[in-house]
Amino acid sequence: MSYTSFSIGRVGRAWDGIEPGSEAWAALQAKQMQILADAGAETLAGGWATGIGKFVNINTYPDIESSKRVIARLAATQLFEVESSGPFISTEEMMTLMV
Repeated sequence: MSYTSFSIGRVGRAWDGIEPGSEAWAALQAKQMQILADAGAETLAGGWATGIGKFVNINTYPDIESSKRVIARLAATQLFEVESSGPFISTEEMMTLMV
């Protein structure tokens, strides 16, 4: 069963001192994207949330274990510091759960 997560975080220490657009930046970006690809992740939305000053991502994975593996690998490589991650469900689904 697939799992969709909503994650909030910030860039990890691996990016410290890396010049945007440089070869080092491209290599780190490729490494981060490969971690997601290895887990079968599909990014539905992602970007900078100015209201909270953090990156937010909505990703769908084949299962919850794949999501946990991504969080662990991103932390281990210091590419991304996940502050919060949990299931993302539609408004309609949430409303049916509340009755």
